[in-house]
Amino acid sequence: MTFGKERHRREYFRLRLDPPLFADMTIVLIKGKSLEVGSAKVLIEDIGGGGLRFLSHLKMPANDQLVLQFETLLQDEPLKMYGHILRTAIWGEKFYEYAVRFTMEEAQHLEINRIVNRYVIRSRQNRQVRGEHFLQGDREQFLEEQARLSLQTTPAR
Repeated sequence: MTFGKERHRREYFRLRLDPPLFADMTIVLIKGKSLEVGSAKVLIEDIGGGGLRFLSHLKMPANDQLVLQFETLLQDEPLKMYGHILRTAIWGEKFYEYAVRFTMEEAQHLEINRIVNRYVIRSRQNRQVRGEHFLQGDREQFLEEQARLSLQTTPAR
């Protein structure tokens, strides 16, 4: 587990997660219209009250009209977060890294910050805070598997 602040100025503390945390990501709005689509498994690399950074096999644009929902557990506390992609970059040879800014009420930002801070404190006191919600293997292998699974579940046209 790596602790520390990012080099960028941030409004909230950002926790780097190594190993990364599993999350279910769903596209919930595009240009203000609700969608009913499935979710994809992604890997959260860092998280704070203002946003997160994640890895995925899916290619998406940086666009404030695309609202994503992330659901995960940290310290057995459920987190449901909403945000839009600020930045996208290629990760490895064929995967993507995204920076997300949360688009939620201030109280939700503070709640995420509280959970992240409590996680950091517990991590420093007891190094065994990881659980089943953290990746235990290789990031690239996980993303390869997610890409393969999404091809199997995509209906033929």
